[in-house]
Amino acid sequence: MEIRGVRESEIAEMIDLQCQVFRPDGHERYRQYVRTDPSYRYDQSRVLLVNGEIVSTLRVWEREMRIGSVPVPMGGIGGVGTHPEHQGAGYATALMKDTIDYMRTVGYDVGVLFAAIPCAFYRKLGWASVPLAGFRVTRRRTIGLEPTEWHLEPFDEGRDLELSIALYDKHNAEQSGSLVRVRSYWESGPARLREIMPTVVARHGDRFGGYLNFQVGEKSVNILEVAYDRTQPKALTALVSYLLEVCEREEVEELHGDIPHRHPMVDLLIEGTAGDTFLAGNSAMMLYAANLFSLFQRLLPELQARFDAANQNFKPVSVCFVVNDQEVGLRLLKNGTLQTFDSAEEAIRLTLPGHLFWRALLGESSWTQLEPTLHQQGIAVEPEIAALLSILFPQREVIFWGPDHY
Repeated sequence: MEIRGVRESEIAEMIDLQCQVFRPDGHERYRQYVRTDPSYRYDQSRVLLVNGEIVSTLRVWEREMRIGSVPVPMGGIGGVGTHPEHQGAGYATALMKDTIDYMRTVGYDVGVLFAAIPCAFYRKLGWASVPLAGFRVTRRRTIGLEPTEWHLEPFDEGRDLELSIALYDKHNAEQSGSLVRVRSYWESGPARLREIMPTVVARHGDRFGGYLNFQVGEKSVNILEVAYDRTQPKALTALVSYLLEVCEREEVEELHGDIPHRHPMVDLLIEGTAGDTFLAGNSAMMLYAANLFSLFQRLLPELQARFDAANQNFKPVSVCFVVNDQEVGLRLLKNGTLQTFDSAEEAIRLTLPGHLFWRALLGESSWTQLEPTLHQQGIAVEPEIAALLSILFPQREVIFWGPDHY
């Protein structure tokens, strides 16, 4: 058995395996994954060979994900597949374990995947689920929202791409869970295959108010992404009004999306449809800390900013977080400075289940909200330490936009 990056001469063999496991007609799609992704390197296609034959493979997508508002180097794991005749032999497990070492070697602090099989397989390997919130709105009828000065037009790449990129960056600058999108990413073949380009944009003269990306199915609409200038909230109203017109024309009965129900767009949808709203979402998103110490070093400035903003006094303390087989320390000095340190010194040790660690780090739940569950599992700290951790790990919305899935 040999595990390594694919060689150029093996690309066709690897794609044949992917088609056999996932999409019989996917040859051109998988070729584009390699040829039209400017961030691609051959070592990102991990392969496991038995007697010189590729029997298992996966892809590591080079990305940056915001944790809080901090961009973190990320390896996105996708296309984990094994030849049907070799399934059950542990090859996918071996490949996944090797990929963690690979991600550490190339400098990814975090691994992220979206499980297409039961999460238990990945959970056994140390991966942890983070629930992503979604919504579903049933449409009873279309009620016109208030008129606005914004005009809706189909997205035109030559006219609107630069403005859409700039708006995405501004809109998501502090959006935990969102990806950093460089221009080459927007224009890449894989992103286009996943329909990253907006459907419609809101304009008024030379002003660009927002965009909406959605897909119309049979009696339903899937909202993939929305962004708008938050100083121009009526632009969002105009985008939703346009969508409601589409729903009326196409006799849509339901609208849904992997977007938290607290998003202002959802309230407008409820108002405009006289519909009922239902909470939705899933736990297919799974994370792994490839380099826990490096991750905390990157997050340290934001943790410091949260502490400073709270303007509270605490005694000096050192806390060591233990996740899977890694440890990282966080030290609060007398002068209010936070520092990271390795696990050698004495500290309060917190061994955290992976899913609770990631919920706190991303902000899906605050430390305060997680405390009852932690207590149930025998994990408790002194009230002053809990108060400090509640400042460092507040709740915030987490969104991983639909077109960024891989």
